[in-house]
Amino acid sequence: MKIKHIIAAAFILLSVSACKKNILDKTPLDQFDTKTFFSGPTEAKLALMGIYSSYNDNWYQYDFMSDNNYCQDSWQGSLDFSAWQQNSSSSRATGKWTIAYQTIARANTFLENVATVSMDATSKKAMIGEARMLRGVMYADLVHFYGDVPLVLKTLPLAEASVKRTAKQTVLDSALADFDYAASVLPNTYVSTDVGRATKGAALSFKTRALLYNKNWADAAAAAKQVMDLGVYTLFPDYEGLFTEANENNSEVIFDIQYLENSRPQPWPSFSLSFVVWPTPGVTADIIDSYYTKSGLPITSGTSGYNSQQPFVNRDPRLGATFVLPGSQFGSVIYIPASDGQLTGARPRKYASIGSDPYNDGLNFILMRYADILLMRAEALIESGNTSQEVYDLIDQVRQRTSVNMPKVEVAEGTGLSQAQLRAVVRHERRVEFAMEGTRYSDMRRWEDVSTVHDVYGYVIAKLSNPALPATWQFEREKKTTRVFDTSKGWLWPIPQVELQNNKNLTQNPGY
Repeated sequence: MKIKHIIAAAFILLSVSACKKNILDKTPLDQFDTKTFFSGPTEAKLALMGIYSSYNDNWYQYDFMSDNNYCQDSWQGSLDFSAWQQNSSSSRATGKWTIAYQTIARANTFLENVATVSMDATSKKAMIGEARMLRGVMYADLVHFYGDVPLVLKTLPLAEASVKRTAKQTVLDSALADFDYAASVLPNTYVSTDVGRATKGAALSFKTRALLYNKNWADAAAAAKQVMDLGVYTLFPDYEGLFTEANENNSEVIFDIQYLENSRPQPWPSFSLSFVVWPTPGVTADIIDSYYTKSGLPITSGTSGYNSQQPFVNRDPRLGATFVLPGSQFGSVIYIPASDGQLTGARPRKYASIGSDPYNDGLNFILMRYADILLMRAEALIESGNTSQEVYDLIDQVRQRTSVNMPKVEVAEGTGLSQAQLRAVVRHERRVEFAMEGTRYSDMRRWEDVSTVHDVYGYVIAKLSNPALPATWQFEREKKTTRVFDTSKGWLWPIPQVELQNNKNLTQNPGY
């Protein structure tokens, strides 16, 4: 049975009642009786897959919170965050918290009970490593968004569920310990039936991200190097194909969320439903303008060759691979903004699964890939004060992927660049390489870059009605909505109101 099928089976088995108000009140967490369920390796594996199945989200909503995208429908959960108008009742704040602590609770339940299972010792250690890696991912994510959070490392009875927030560094140290243990026991790869499970590379990669996000530059660079030295991962040559179902689990994928049609499809609303069917997935003019021309120069450069009325000609190939641009192929038709109803004049292409069933989408979502390791190491080195040739080489690898083939840093930006100049280079590269992958919003927040919170501009869609006639195909920008950074809230999310109501020991973040 392949890993996708096992996760789907575990999802059904370990369905959690949604009526409990406090996600920390899980005793026992799931519907099975832990005293009798862990009777052998098969049951242990199902319980482990239950941890995987709880790690699920509408990942694209984080892009809509960033300066790359815009979704005008408030019910989807990104609009208030993108405008810095979020509050403790915002649905995404509650949803992220719930997903994280549900996953943590399942991991804790598994870790407390698997020790008594009679099975191969090496396999048991690896399964413990998987559970600890997933728990570490949750805690690293929680401190990134909320700061101090409750650190819960065991199943809590109701009488002990009202826990206080734990200092961010203590929680982070726990996550790093989970990653280190996982890396020490997990295999480098799996055979085909288990592809998709956490590996040594995945544990080290999430460790790298946690360290980078918390400005531990030297250790982040070292952890990224460990991933590189495994010799397991390479850049997939086809950038657009990297995000298709036909190429799932390719050489670049380090860890992804496994979906399966009919058994465990993407959560509603799927990427396909949001990106292809609905008129809500806005792509901002700002992100479109951020892609360089094939000369390696920004469109603002007088020598870039950019033509404002033929704006997509001779651009970085990742632009057209990431977005459905005006006049480009959109499934079986040409995309005409004036006929679409979408507000900004461009849609996402990456992960859109154009032509698939939007209610039964089985395309995996990649949470960690090798290009990120290369750019995280580059960033960590730069921030450590290292501006050596290695930094250029790391960025060049990503730029010169076979299907991208953009000019090297040395050619486009030059040599002997300062730390500030290289910082700008790697930040630009992250933006255009990972657009629509849920990382931009986190990058904005961890860099604390207020300049990224600004009004949203898109195309005047009424002027893009017929690409055959210049008079009806004019690229003009207009303001779509206002975004203003709220300094009182800063960069942290609110603790969910429902958690504050059910746990009087929790405190709120400033500004909420």
